[in-house]
Parts: sequence; structure tokens; C-alpha cells
Amino acid sequence: MNALSEFLPKIEEAIRRAPGTDHPLAGPMAYALAGGKRLRAALVLLAAQGCGADWHELLPAAAAVECVHAYSLVHDDLPAMDDDDLRRGRPTTHKAFGEATAILVGDGLLTLAFDLLSRELRGVAPSCALRAIGELASGAGVGRGMVGGQVLDLKGAQDAAGSMRVAQAKTGALMGAAAAMGAQLADATAPAVDALRAFGCSLGVAFQIRDDLLDVVGLESEIGKRLGKDADKERPNIVRFLGVEGARAHHDEHAQFARDALQTASASGVETSRLGALLEELGDRRR
Repeated sequence: MNALSEFLPKIEEAIRRAPGTDHPLAGPMAYALAGGKRLRAALVLLAAQGCGADWHELLPAAAAVECVHAYSLVHDDLPAMDDDDLRRGRPTTHKAFGEATAILVGDGLLTLAFDLLSRELRGVAPSCALRAIGELASGAGVGRGMVGGQVLDLKGAQDAAGSMRVAQAKTGALMGAAAAMGAQLADATAPAVDALRAFGCSLGVAFQIRDDLLDVVGLESEIGKRLGKDADKERPNIVRFLGVEGARAHHDEHAQFARDALQTASASGVETSRLGALLEELGDRRR
């Protein structure tokens, strides 16, 4: 993506370094981290840059968010959860290394995220780092965060509103946390942090709806994971409740919510042009 081209090489470098090499899980953790669009990492850096920070200093925070995201995918793919055998174009972690190792990989990635935030940030005030740590914990957590969204997903949504609550918690919360973390690490004002969190949440919901649409209309060779699985397992999502056109309308609505949040952030002094470019690129994505 053009909006991310400046960031991606440095993000990949930071992620490759994150698991280290001197323990038995290093290889499986690196495997789980490999690939992906790096949207959550980019949101940290783009938000921080928009708030006036040097994003190069915040690469450990970007890697931390990707660790949390990768852990969620490893556990989400397990037989007890979604039972998937393909992720990012290759066997899922439990298929490659076994279920027990995959569970420990997820545990290791989650704890590594907070290790990175507490140890590796340089030139960031401790109060700002503490706020970012709390933000990530909340966005990944059991209340309205990612784990809470997974619980709702396992129970199964009963209608379109329920499906949207799943998307908001399971995907939107972590993306919102990523954008808010960037602002917090840049020591931005509370209105700027709130606006960027709202942007990330709306972007995440739109992204999830797009992902659900691609499960129906996409090409497996392009997406890198097995498609049609929601229909195969009769798993409810927004497309099942509203159809393709209804889901597209909801996607567009949440994309507009994200644009509105960027306008609010801009009024709070945030430079938002690159975040806006990312939003528009994602709206056109085919994979």
C-alpha cells in the first residue's frame, strides 16, 4: 500500500527482531509473526507522526501491537476456536508446530508485547508509555476489547446488530487502541487521542466487514486463507444477515465514520492526510 510504503521495511525489521533467538519458541513465534498487512503497527506510527512524534523511536510499540494481533490469530485458528488450517498463505501455527506449541506461541507473543512496551521504548516519558500499555491492554481485553469480541463470536450473533458488536470488539477495539497508542506516545491531547481511537475503531469495523465480504466474493489464492468457512460452519456475520449489498452499505457507513473522526482529529491539531490515504486505500482493497 502506498500509504505504508515508508513504514513497512522498518516495521518488518522491528518485528523480526522482537522474538529473539535464544529460546525454543523463537522460531515458532517468528513463524506466527511473518506476513500480514501490518495495519495495526502502521496505525501506531501514522498516528504518532500525525501528532508530531518521530515514528522511528516508536517501532517497538508498533511491533508490540503486531505481537498481540498475531497471538490472537494463532489462538483463533486452533481447533477449539475457528479450526483453520491456512493463514497468510501457509499452514496455521498449530498445523506447523502442533497445538501445544501454538498455545504457548500465543502466550509468548502476548507477554512479549508488554515486555516491548515496558523495556524497549527510548525517549518516551514513562507516563506516556504507561498510558499506551493500558490502552493496549484494554483494546485486547475481555470487556469491550478483542477477547470480549471473540467470546461474542463464539456465542454467535443473532442479528446484524450483534454481528456489528462482534466486529467492534474483535477487530475495531485493537485498531482503535493502536491509533490511540500512537497519539499517547506522542503526548497528544486527550481530544486528539479520543478522535484517533474513534478513527481506528471505525476503520477496524469497516475492515472486518470487508473481510466478511471477501469470504464470500474473494479469491482464496489472493486472500491467503480458506474462504467460505463462515458459510460452511453456518457462522453468522454481517453478510449472512444483510446480504452482500447490505454489508457493503454498512462498510461505507463506517468508512464515513472514520473520515468524520479524522476531521475531529484535524481540528485538534493532528496531521491526518496519511491516515486518510490509508483509509481510502483499504476501501479499495481486494485482498
